[in-house]
Amino acid sequence: MASYKTLELKVISAKHLKDVHFISKMGVYAVVSISGDHTIEKQEVKTPADRSGGSNPTWNFPIQLTFNESLAQQNRLTLNFKIKSDGLLGEVIVPIKGLLDSSSSSSSRERERDEKSMKLITHQVRSSSGNPKGELHFSYKFSERKMYTI
Repeated sequence: MASYKTLELKVISAKHLKDVHFISKMGVYAVVSISGDHTIEKQEVKTPADRSGGSNPTWNFPIQLTFNESLAQQNRLTLNFKIKSDGLLGEVIVPIKGLLDSSSSSSSRERERDEKSMKLITHQVRSSSGNPKGELHFSYKFSERKMYTI
């Protein structure tokens, strides 16, 4: 029997992205997915495009993704954000194990509070060559486990 968790995200904003449109405004959006979990169908969610934020888009877009907890504990799953306009502006890759460890390392009182509130995090947006291209702000929390028989 496999144990699955739900990762609740709010993709908040990005800052200091390279402006690739010098005449018109960029329509920047994020494509969010989990890589490495072949036990369930691939989940990919796209935020609406922010056409007025330019190189500092704001989305405040809620997303829920389900993942296999055992694979996450084995450090085999990553949370992926692709920041796009007309093309790829950059990406953020976050090991889900790191998010799980961060949320489970607090005291029981903090965990109780954290289950109700989301944890804010900032990650560097990087180009495919690894160069910094801005930053991404998102918040997350994990909801209760769901048990499925495979």
